[in-house]
Amino acid sequence: MSILYNNLKVSSQSSPLVLQKIEEVLTQFTDLASLLMPLEIKLKEEGSKNSLPNTVETLFRELQQKKLDLALVNAIELPYPLTENLKVVALLDGSIKSANLSGNDINDLGEHLFQGDPLDDYLALVAHADQSELVSLFTPYDSRQKFGKVTLVGFGPGNADLLTIGGDKALAKADVIFHDDLLDQSFPAKYRGEKFYVGKRKDCHSFRQDKINRLLFNAAKVGRCVVRLKGGDPMVFAHGGEELEFLHRNFVEVSVLPGVSAGIAVAAYTQIPLTHRGISSSVAFISGHSDSVRIPETDTVVCFMGGCNIRMIAQKAIDQGKRADTPVMLVHNISLPDQKEYFSTLQELTTNTVKYPTPIIIVIGKVVALRNNSEMEVLKPVFFVTGTTTEKYQKLGTVIHQPLIEVNRIQPYAELENYYKNLKQFDWIFFTSRYTVQFFFEFLKHYGKDSRSLAHLKIASMGDLTSKALTKYGIVPDLQPEDESSQGLIKAIEAQGIPNGHVLIPRSNLGLPILPENLARLGWTVTRPVFYENKYPDNIKPLDLTDVQTIVFPAPSCVTNFLRLYGELPNDKRFIFRGRETEKRFLELSESFITSVS
Repeated sequence: MSILYNNLKVSSQSSPLVLQKIEEVLTQFTDLASLLMPLEIKLKEEGSKNSLPNTVETLFRELQQKKLDLALVNAIELPYPLTENLKVVALLDGSIKSANLSGNDINDLGEHLFQGDPLDDYLALVAHADQSELVSLFTPYDSRQKFGKVTLVGFGPGNADLLTIGGDKALAKADVIFHDDLLDQSFPAKYRGEKFYVGKRKDCHSFRQDKINRLLFNAAKVGRCVVRLKGGDPMVFAHGGEELEFLHRNFVEVSVLPGVSAGIAVAAYTQIPLTHRGISSSVAFISGHSDSVRIPETDTVVCFMGGCNIRMIAQKAIDQGKRADTPVMLVHNISLPDQKEYFSTLQELTTNTVKYPTPIIIVIGKVVALRNNSEMEVLKPVFFVTGTTTEKYQKLGTVIHQPLIEVNRIQPYAELENYYKNLKQFDWIFFTSRYTVQFFFEFLKHYGKDSRSLAHLKIASMGDLTSKALTKYGIVPDLQPEDESSQGLIKAIEAQGIPNGHVLIPRSNLGLPILPENLARLGWTVTRPVFYENKYPDNIKPLDLTDVQTIVFPAPSCVTNFLRLYGELPNDKRFIFRGRETEKRFLELSESFITSVS
């Protein structure tokens, strides 16, 4: 199925369709007969002998092995991209009919050409890529020489001032301009080319994408200089890749001129950066029109086409790890005079019933807080407090509060009542937490007494929060150590030479023995009744600690419960411990966890 002619070895598919196309090509280009007519006769002769037909794969293999110089194949059977080391030296069409582009009717582009594949009528003449001399040999017969060029031009988010100089030049040269509706509809009128509106919005498409692709091809096929004017950037959520591949697949020359994407313009037109040192070092652009949207693990997320799915996007962001209080900005008609900005949080958006205007860009991330806060305020350190109070840390930075202990007063019991009836037996009461203060006085009231019953007693407080709780009952402690810990209290007693006595120490069910043991060593008589229960909270779930710099553990049980909930003690955080026993528990569990993992 091949012949050697003028030192060129040529072969072809032997299907009847290809033979018919060869005849059509020879009818159109009679001067090609000297090359292709002998091939046609040979193919017919060999076909009559029922020889096995050549396939595209076998022809291409022979071209790569340089057993052939040229192969004629049905153009619609060409693989895309073309097989390595091969090139199409000519696209041959025996049935070219010129279309007349005139008037404003979109059908002037050849509505009848929408049927079938664009390359239905074509044969491709394929050679090895290093045979460049064959290109000039067949250029006079190459249909692509009559094709026009398509330029994809980005218009930007809407303001005509953002069109690039290159885009303006391309539009000025265009014979045909296909434009969408994400721009000023009057703007294309300044250019001479035919204008065709092919805009698409949700549930309102003037043309399907496959038909737009074909319109671009049909206009280029008849030699027109074509511009596809698209909102934003042609290659960012604008189907530019689909149009580019379709045109390349069908041998139309394409160039792309970038535009200012709305996802980039939103930063300039709201003066809120998408990245900012210390706040955001990564940004992702996503499409929000699908229910299967996934929120990337970047500091900032910019969501296009999410106007109808705002609540869903916000909920998914929280479900996939974003903090519920993450700030969100929504911007409508970026760069236009009627630009509108809305501010919220992910949590608020999950329940918000506001219907925002479209098109709208959604920006999710801490950078949004820069609108109403200074960099210093946004960069405040984030504390994760595991105790029941955050008061000490509110002024130091941003606080994420997740109590890892639950405190409940126990029910009155006989032994406890006996202590209250015999308070005179005690010389001191040591309050080790605000809860011991709270529950002690609740029981005092329960047993019909008040603060006057403590007139003979000395009072010691473990720290500031405990002392503050005592002031509610008109009591100023006689002793408070600088080091707010059991060890600190023992040192204060020794330093001040306080004589031993009988001390009442209200405690939880998890109270540590270090204080009573050291007091006993000093000769004290210690009574430690249980006043409240410290337990692991019910229905607690892990939080996203990505933004946390410091974790606060006010008690050993908080460390234990953290490891229970989060599965590990992080090595990329700072820690604040209240008391040496809390730090000791942390170190013990850290070592135990590392040992068990290794």
